[in-house]
Amino acid sequence: MTGHGPLLGDVLRLADDPQLREWGTAVLDGELIAGIGDVSGAVYELVSASLGDQPRIHPDAYVSPLANVHDDVVIGPGTRVHEYSTVRGRTVISGDVHIGYGCEVSRSVIGRGSVLSHRATIGCAVIGRDTYFATDLVIGVCVLSNPDMLHPSKPVAFALPDGGRMSTGQPKWGAIVGDGVRAGVRVTLGPGAIVGAGSTLHANVSVATAWIPPGSTLRPVGAGFQITPAPAQGGPACSTSLTVST
Repeated sequence: MTGHGPLLGDVLRLADDPQLREWGTAVLDGELIAGIGDVSGAVYELVSASLGDQPRIHPDAYVSPLANVHDDVVIGPGTRVHEYSTVRGRTVISGDVHIGYGCEVSRSVIGRGSVLSHRATIGCAVIGRDTYFATDLVIGVCVLSNPDMLHPSKPVAFALPDGGRMSTGQPKWGAIVGDGVRAGVRVTLGPGAIVGAGSTLHANVSVATAWIPPGSTLRPVGAGFQITPAPAQGGPACSTSLTVST
């Protein structure tokens, strides 16, 4: 963390993903999140430059003939995209990713070994390695105070560890989710959510704009959620109740 805000590498390190590192994205780890702005777009530009004229979909990947994958998508080896899913909008998917039935992924990055179960909707997000998203997970991308929701103009602000916010400068910006996060059914994130590595989000949790420290456990409580931080080394865990308004 610098005086100008968190670095991308403070939340997840693209260099830890062998495929993304090979594609030249590790240079972003030392950049300010706010300075990058469109993080997934920046990743896509680097990957496209690295690939040059090579195929955008790796020959070892599987894309169902009933899936809809646009030309502006990069898919790594061993990844599987199943029936009735759509992947579009300058998206980069690393290796060995599982995208289940009826998902929509747009303008996002998904790290190696991650799993999207059925009907997950991921927009303008960066997802780390070995994450698991259960059925009906949604990542929102724009604030509801926009006068025209079809053409959003208000920049999204992402959460900071001290409870503040910092503008992305982008009218569409979803979430950054660290490595090894587990999310249950009907979880909603963003816009502007930051979820630290190794966190667990139980079913029906809704996280609007919040910074979730690594290793946290979230459970739904009323209109908000209860967060149990990871225990300090050698000490017990403690619980803090937060209420999120929409």
